[in-house]
Amino acid sequence: MTLGTLAGVMPASGTPGLRPYTLHIPVPSVWLNANQRVDLRRQTSDRVAWRHAAATYARQARIPLAIPAVHIVARYHFTDRRRRDVGNYYPTVKAVIDGLVDYGLVVDDDDTHVLGPDPRRGATVSKRPYPAGGLLVLVIRPLAYEITPEDVTL
Repeated sequence: MTLGTLAGVMPASGTPGLRPYTLHIPVPSVWLNANQRVDLRRQTSDRVAWRHAAATYARQARIPLAIPAVHIVARYHFTDRRRRDVGNYYPTVKAVIDGLVDYGLVVDDDDTHVLGPDPRRGATVSKRPYPAGGLLVLVIRPLAYEITPEDVTL
């Protein structure tokens, strides 16, 4: 099954000075899950923790600022082998992308600046180095220019 192709969006490898970046973010509080039936006000501190963690780790990794557009793949590394639907963890990566916008990676997280995030299940990690529950790994691929609706075809 083909999910779609990018017709004409030039990957970073064809752009001088731009390359994929990998960002490792240990779980700062709890994983945010779309299946949680929690009042949004009670989730605010967790969303803020993810947002600040993303900006902090991006700054430490010295990821460039003001990239025209990016493609993001999110790999969720949990500390156990339970079955999960990683698509339900979109609230986690949404908070992280908001933190990357705060950092200045892209000017906005709309669909002209961010392609994805594409969720993937990563390998199980040990609980010892990640006591809060795991690790989120983002692969950020800069694109040469902003994405237009004509670029994405099914």
